[in-house]
Amino acid sequence: MTEARDNKTFEAKVSNLIATTRHLEVPHILMLRRLTLSDPESLKWANERQLNVVFNVLVTKALERMDKTALIAARDGDYKTLVMPGKPEAQAEDLRVVNAIATQMIGPKPKPAAIEAEHGNSLAKLLSLSPTAPGEKVSRTVCKPKEPPPLFAAQLGPDSERMMPSANSRSVEGSEERPFSDFKTLFDDTLSAYSRNILALFSIQGAIKGGRPPFPLAPEFGRCYEEVLRRYVLPPMHASRHIQQLGMSYNWAEVGGAKLIDIIGSGDHNNPVLHNWDTRWGAMRAPKGKKPKPEENPWPLFREDATNGNYDPPTEEHLQLLQDFIRFEVEAIAKAWREISQLYEQEFAPSGRQEQAREGAFRDGLMRWSAKLPDHVGEFLAIKSYFMFPNINGNFIRRLLTNFGRTDSERYRQAPFLAGFAQTVPE
Repeated sequence: MTEARDNKTFEAKVSNLIATTRHLEVPHILMLRRLTLSDPESLKWANERQLNVVFNVLVTKALERMDKTALIAARDGDYKTLVMPGKPEAQAEDLRVVNAIATQMIGPKPKPAAIEAEHGNSLAKLLSLSPTAPGEKVSRTVCKPKEPPPLFAAQLGPDSERMMPSANSRSVEGSEERPFSDFKTLFDDTLSAYSRNILALFSIQGAIKGGRPPFPLAPEFGRCYEEVLRRYVLPPMHASRHIQQLGMSYNWAEVGGAKLIDIIGSGDHNNPVLHNWDTRWGAMRAPKGKKPKPEENPWPLFREDATNGNYDPPTEEHLQLLQDFIRFEVEAIAKAWREISQLYEQEFAPSGRQEQAREGAFRDGLMRWSAKLPDHVGEFLAIKSYFMFPNINGNFIRRLLTNFGRTDSERYRQAPFLAGFAQTVPE
């Protein structure tokens, strides 16, 4: 039983390494190899021989991705361009590894004497030749690159997947493009900008009615949320080994923040960003009977901003929502709001060219998107409609709420924000 568990741990760790190094260049893989072999935690799930085998495969795949001309040029320079700075013994070990693998692929570096002799013989031969008709073409045999062991080959996926970025990459719209300085700055700016874009979709900028909205809809909350991210959430994430490894996994000056958003959107399984993100938000749940640590207590800041902005502040019971904002998709929510706005116009204020929509089309659109989108997003769009559209009043909100359950308790359970808001708005 223990052996089976150890095998699963080994395979999971190897999968994580493969995912981390999929687009990594040789110098960065060699640096990651140094860090992994020197980390006592790594030896808990694999011995040194197993780690060497794993990294030999990863280095091999990275060398195969290189242009052959560039690889030969690196060989001519004794592969020093493929090794990052460090202690002499660490650099020597990196050179040994890359030289052993590359030699099998392109052969050893020719000796200078052999090159001169070869050039001299070739020149003499050329001078002695008279023009002749070209000989018959000889077909070239193309050697297939060596495949890694089955486990790694299966996990790496086909070559097209390994070499091309995911088709699901999503850019951070509305964020300022700044020259790349370092991974930490890029990481913080990207996650802050993406969260800002999500909250901007809920924000009731230019509201035509008054009232006390729940926190995601308050224009002031976006700034407060970003301050919490930069003070309480993001700085401790950089101490994580997984985030540090991620920082060495790509050429971030080239791939930019869009790659981070792509990683976040790839799901929760073995996701270093989401794992550490959730850990930081989880630390803000105060232990019972104990005073929270200052670095894990953003609640006074939230309450103060809510008082100044006249909105309902988040509490510990909203932790799941606070950490899920980054999982929401900007495109899906933006599309939902566009359709809901169009349905409102068609039902309540059609233009001369529009055919009036049937009664209840706007309500049905809200309910349809509430079912499609993550928990609570439909509620926020319904409440936003109240603040932004003149024909949506308290009565409409209360009638809409009845679609979420037959009893008050069921409605509170299914739509807590909408149920709470319905009690505060006038007729």
